[in-house]
Amino acid sequence: MKKAWVIVVLAFLSAVVLFAQSGIHGKGKLKGVVLDEASGQPLEGVTVRLFSLRAQAYFLPAPRTDKEGKWKAIFVRGGTWNIDFEKAGYEAKKISYRVDETPGAKQPDIDIKLAKIEGIALTSDIVSELEKGNLLFADKKYSEALAAYEAIRTKNPDVFIIHKNIGNCYFAMEKYDKAIEQYEKLIAKQPKSAEIMTLIGNSYVNAKNMEKAMEWYAKIPFEEIKDVDTLYNIGANLTNNNKNELALKYFQRAVELDADFAEGHYRLGMTYTALNQIPEALEALKKFMELAPDSPDFGTAKAIVDAFSKVK
Repeated sequence: MKKAWVIVVLAFLSAVVLFAQSGIHGKGKLKGVVLDEASGQPLEGVTVRLFSLRAQAYFLPAPRTDKEGKWKAIFVRGGTWNIDFEKAGYEAKKISYRVDETPGAKQPDIDIKLAKIEGIALTSDIVSELEKGNLLFADKKYSEALAAYEAIRTKNPDVFIIHKNIGNCYFAMEKYDKAIEQYEKLIAKQPKSAEIMTLIGNSYVNAKNMEKAMEWYAKIPFEEIKDVDTLYNIGANLTNNNKNELALKYFQRAVELDADFAEGHYRLGMTYTALNQIPEALEALKKFMELAPDSPDFGTAKAIVDAFSKVK
């Protein structure tokens, strides 16, 4: 009996160590509801993927909505999270959300509505195969995930949403031309999808083709850009072409979505400096220095802050 008790204790301690080392756990809590946009009815089985920008890691296992469309994630680390809501047959939705770990802090429920994709019929077998591929992708087994998605496409050529999954695999494998090819097949079916336009733009950025990237980014309504990296890429390209006034709102929105985005604060500060908005520049650059004391850009930021501080 004593031996069994020791095993239980050791197992518990091991779990505690793994929990503490995971880097994504904390004292925060997230919860919400997902509804069908057209009917307003709860959506069961929506996968909620939480990615910590601070830890650069996913919260696992990913929560799923119940019959009432409700989901929750407990013991979540503070900071900004990218949250993707995914359900086969529905347009995915991405948001950024900041978690407050302060004792007594109240996090409002996250209410999301997903729009059904018209023109496709998904059987339980297709959904099951999609989920298998998604698990392989989440485990970074991109070649295996690609094979699983290609098998679905071969058997079910009408399920056009699979092009996104295939494109994501190619993107993760750094085969950006092939990723763009897949995303463009999808945009032909969903011409107003801000998400797919963003994916195409991001692919062109990684392929070092900023001109084409900006063509696609320009098609996305500003208020629909929820991805911090996309906002940064657009802003950086605009500043590189001396369009600082246009760039400003992209950097402002980036740090609004992710207050810990050090490089975003740096670019924001430099843009304010170029526009001679000194108080705003100092505030942004000081925040950058606080967040990234080891950055190679720290010296530049400090020199600007010191110079303008002496003027005062």
